[in-house]
Amino acid sequence: MGSNEWVWITFILIASITVAVVVVIKAIAKQSTRRTADRLQALELLNLQFTTDIPEEVCKGFDPVLKIRSLQGQKKTSLAYGLYRDRQVSLLNLESIVYTGNAAVTILQSVCIMPLDSETPEMTISPRNLFHSLGKLFGSDAPLFASHPRFAEKYTVKGDDPVAIENFMTPESLEFLEDQPGIFWAFSHNSLLYFQQSKEWYSHDEIRAFLDHGVNLVNGLQKP
Repeated sequence: MGSNEWVWITFILIASITVAVVVVIKAIAKQSTRRTADRLQALELLNLQFTTDIPEEVCKGFDPVLKIRSLQGQKKTSLAYGLYRDRQVSLLNLESIVYTGNAAVTILQSVCIMPLDSETPEMTISPRNLFHSLGKLFGSDAPLFASHPRFAEKYTVKGDDPVAIENFMTPESLEFLEDQPGIFWAFSHNSLLYFQQSKEWYSHDEIRAFLDHGVNLVNGLQKP
């Protein structure tokens, strides 16, 4: 094969790769545009205000609550807020960069914050994983809510005041959480914070279901 033929083969390969990259970029941009349109339509149907220009003082105001989950350093890309089922809600979309070897991966995540009507003990409620199971196996895990074994089997609870935590949570709230796998919860500064790891919501059904999780939990915390 002559040198001219190698030049043409190289040119065709480069051109093909370039076209493929352009097609992928356009597809990603089109998908992003469609998702943004879906989100705006969903938030309008839910009567929530939306902005991508979040004032600095508002961003800082969320940080004390986000801190309990070490989310305060993530970039706040957008905010939807307003009343949903008579509850004030703030739906933040966060962006973080994770470096894996030589690659950088962008992680997008929707986080909801709801102010509460009463004093709350600070705590986190996390879905159990392999590490939690190993801790339990070696006796380093002392779960709260032993009276609710199904909840204790699915979640691990951490906080400085176990007695206050057990007094704060109601049987109704524990039973509700038992059926909400994969959601991370936290109570801090009289607010509820929750999210599903590395999940960002766009459609009306997704956003409504996500907000319902928080409202239903808060309603279940109401003691007679």
